[in-house]
Amino acid sequence: MRRIFLIIGIICFAYTVWHVAMSRSITVRLEPVGYELTYSMAWGLGMKERLTLRKFGAFWPTQSSEWIEIWKKPYNSGMVVYVSDDGDTYYFGTGYRLHFFQPGEGVYSTPCDKGNIPKRTPLARRLSFFGADAADEDIDPGAPRLFEYVPANKPGGAVPSSPPPSRYYAGLRYLGKFGLVATSEGRGNELRFVAAGTSVEPRLGLQFSCG
Repeated sequence: MRRIFLIIGIICFAYTVWHVAMSRSITVRLEPVGYELTYSMAWGLGMKERLTLRKFGAFWPTQSSEWIEIWKKPYNSGMVVYVSDDGDTYYFGTGYRLHFFQPGEGVYSTPCDKGNIPKRTPLARRLSFFGADAADEDIDPGAPRLFEYVPANKPGGAVPSSPPPSRYYAGLRYLGKFGLVATSEGRGNELRFVAAGTSVEPRLGLQFSCG
């Protein structure tokens, strides 16, 4: 019996070590509304990502998405963060889902209706939503896509207190992007949050497939 417990203990310990080694997370503070936002990524047979929200001082997450399987791993990972001009609603875009968070009501949701995408600016209306990269580059040269590694020379930072207006979505301000840092390690890379002002707003980061 003692041997059985020993074997079970070894298996549990090995799983815990493996899980820690194959997962990463990064947290930023949404100061005006008293929440922490965490973006997590986990490697296993595949690769998946998740966001969680926690009130300052709380022991457990207040809101959380499910784990989202990443297609064409690990390249299609990352999450952009926006807030409405009035500060009432936060938008988190992963390409797979559009996440809404209203801290005043404590409401978090991920509706699958593309009609919920915020109103586009004139620049965004000129861009293709179907991957016509050559045409988009002519209209909006140099803008990164959501699904790109964070350059290793881009410093991480906090959510800016005075974020700039979005170039693509009317009535929103761009806060920054979570992403996998470009290194030679591949699986298990560092995650980083690069704030607006440190890097360029990804092109059409709130578009999603909901597939």
